[in-house]
Amino acid sequence: MKQKLIRVGVIGVGRGQSFAQGASELVGMKLVALCDHWESKLAEAGKQFQVATYTDYDKFLEHEMDAVVLANYFHQHAPFAIKALRAGKHVMSETSSNATLAEGVALCREVERSGRTYMLAENYPFWKTNMEMRRVYRTGEIGRVSYAEGEYNHPASPAELLHLSPGFKHWRNWIPSTYYCTHALAPLMYITDTMPVKINGLSIAIPELTKDLPRQSDVGSVILCRMDNGAVFRIFGLLNPGHSYWYRV
Repeated sequence: MKQKLIRVGVIGVGRGQSFAQGASELVGMKLVALCDHWESKLAEAGKQFQVATYTDYDKFLEHEMDAVVLANYFHQHAPFAIKALRAGKHVMSETSSNATLAEGVALCREVERSGRTYMLAENYPFWKTNMEMRRVYRTGEIGRVSYAEGEYNHPASPAELLHLSPGFKHWRNWIPSTYYCTHALAPLMYITDTMPVKINGLSIAIPELTKDLPRQSDVGSVILCRMDNGAVFRIFGLLNPGHSYWYRV
C-alpha cells in the first residue's frame, strides 16, 4: 500500500529553500506551498518548485496541507507557529522558537491544546560524533551523567556582524545570547536523554567588540542547567573570540 504523503508548506524562500528541496517522496513528503514577503524571490521559487505561492501568511495557512516549516526570522517563530497550530497544522521551526519567555510559554500551551506535533529542528545532535556518543551512553557502559559541557562559539568580524544584522531595529541585535543556546545544549540533551529543570544564566559583555556596532545585547553567555536526573550541564558561547564547537559528558 502506497504511503500517504505529508503535504508541506514552507515559509521563507531564503534558507527555507533547503527544506523545500528536501520535501520529497523519498522522505514521505510533498511540497505544496511557499510563503514570503520577498516577492521576486518567491515568484522564482514558485516556478522552480511548481507550487502555490503566498505573500499573506493567513492565506497561506488556508491552503490544503498537513504541516508548516518555519524558515523565517528567529523572533517571528512563536507567533507564526501558534497561528499554524490553531489552523490545525503540524509545525517545524528551522531555528530557536521564541524571542521572549512569555512567547515560549504561549507556544507550549498551544502545542498541548492543539494536540499537533511541534518540532524544533536543531541539527547539531545529528552530527556523527554526537550520535555515536548517544549510542555509547545508552549502552550504560559509561554510567549515568553527572556533569557535562557544551560549547558553540562562533565569532564574527564587525563587518560580518553588520552584514548579518544591520541597524538598531534588527532582531539579532536585541535577542540575548542566552536565547541562542541550542547548538551547545541540544546535543547534550540528545546524548543523555535529559531535560533542564532549573537554569542560571550569566551574560558576557565585551564592549570593545560592539562599541562600533548597533548591537544592544551581550555577545556571549555561560549557562548552568540542572537536569531532570540531578546532573549539571555548563553551556558556553555565541560570539566570543575563538571558535569552539564541542561536547563533553
